[in-house]
Amino acid sequence: VSNASLYDGSTAAPTNAGSHAVVGTINDTNYQGSATGTLVIGKATATVTLGGLSATYDGSAKSATATTNPVGLIVDLTYDGSASAPTNAGSYAVVGTINDSNYTGSALGSLTIAKGAASVSLGNLSATYDGTVKSATATTTPASLPVGLTYDGASTSPTHAGNYEVVGTINHANYQGSAIGTLVIGK
Repeated sequence: VSNASLYDGSTAAPTNAGSHAVVGTINDTNYQGSATGTLVIGKATATVTLGGLSATYDGSAKSATATTNPVGLIVDLTYDGSASAPTNAGSYAVVGTINDSNYTGSALGSLTIAKGAASVSLGNLSATYDGTVKSATATTTPASLPVGLTYDGASTSPTHAGNYEVVGTINHANYQGSAIGTLVIGK
């Protein structure tokens, strides 16, 4: 008794993952019969390795990278659940999931975008006592970043004659930087 089998209408056995219709037919002069079924080929497991998980803010989107074993498989990346790569400084949960009809696999990681460097220049560091408050000024590069100023550790600008250590610290979600100077209020 010889048998003939058809897989999705073809005599060639399938190699790809998925469900395949099978028809087995007896091919004999004395017997007849057939049967149907489904051949299920499961996806093979592949590994995903994430890279590029550290970056510094520069105003452009930062994407993680992914490599696979076997090589060359497509990997879909999400950042805190979004397909859009983040731009701002912070930490983002990264999920890399293989997108292939024959392989399955994923990896988890964290993309950290550090604050970008900015500079602070202090000004107005010389004044003469006249009974009013004297404050230093600050400019930044890039321009117009918010700067917090302290005078000998206090946030209140001084009035009296003396020397005061001034610290200007950038207070921004994407930039960091500071400067130290001395405000001199003469008698």
